[in-house]
Amino acid sequence: MRSRIAALGVVLALSTAALGVTVVVLGLTTTPPSQPQASGVQMDAAGTAFPTAEDQCYIEGMIPHHEQALELSGLVLGATGVRERTRALAEFIVADQTTEIETMRAWQQAWRQAVPAETTTASGHGAHAGGHGADAIAPGSAVAPACGDHPHAQMKGMATAAQLEALDAAEGPAADRMFLELMIAHHEGALEMAEAAVRGGSNAYVRTSAKHVLVEQDREITAMTELLAEAP
Repeated sequence: MRSRIAALGVVLALSTAALGVTVVVLGLTTTPPSQPQASGVQMDAAGTAFPTAEDQCYIEGMIPHHEQALELSGLVLGATGVRERTRALAEFIVADQTTEIETMRAWQQAWRQAVPAETTTASGHGAHAGGHGADAIAPGSAVAPACGDHPHAQMKGMATAAQLEALDAAEGPAADRMFLELMIAHHEGALEMAEAAVRGGSNAYVRTSAKHVLVEQDREITAMTELLAEAP
C-alpha cells in the first residue's frame, strides 16, 4: 500500500513545468489569476479595500479544498497501471491548483497586513462589519466573520477518509476509475463554492480566482467524464 505521505511527496516534487506538458495533452489553457500585492490597504482594481465575508470565507474554504485535490492526484500518480491521459490530468491539477493555493495564501497575507492590528482577532483575520453578502469586513468592527457557519464550511465534494484509503490501496484500472469518480465530485463541489463567491463576493482578486475555477474545473470535469466513459 502506498503511504499518503509518500504520495504527497510526489505532488510536491512535481515542477510547474508539468503544467506546460499537460496543457498540450488536455487542451486546458486558462490562466490562474495573478498574485495579489500585500502593499497598502487598496487591494484590488475594483476599488474594494475590504473584502466581504463571502470573499474571505471562499478563500478559507477553497485552500483546503484544493489541498485535497493535490492529495487525490498524488495518490493516483503513485499507483501503477493508470492510463497516461489520467496521469496527465492529475499532473495538470497538481500544477494548476498548487499555483492557486499559493496565490490564495498571498491574498490572505495581504488582507491581514491591510487590517490594523487592533481590529483583528486571535485568529488573525479582519473583523466582520455585519452579515454576509455585500457587507464589508472593515477596521473598527469587533467580530470576526463566522466562516464556520458559512455555506463554504460544508466543503462540498470532499472525499471521505474511507474513500482516500480506498484510493491509496487501489492499483491499475480500479485506481484510475476511482480517482476520476472522486475528482469529478470534488470539482463539482468547487464549482458550487466558486459560483457563490462570484455572486456574493466583491473583491476583484477573489472574483477572478472564482471565475478561473468555474472555467477550468468545468473543462476538467468534461475531460474526466470522457475518460471515465472510456475506462476499462
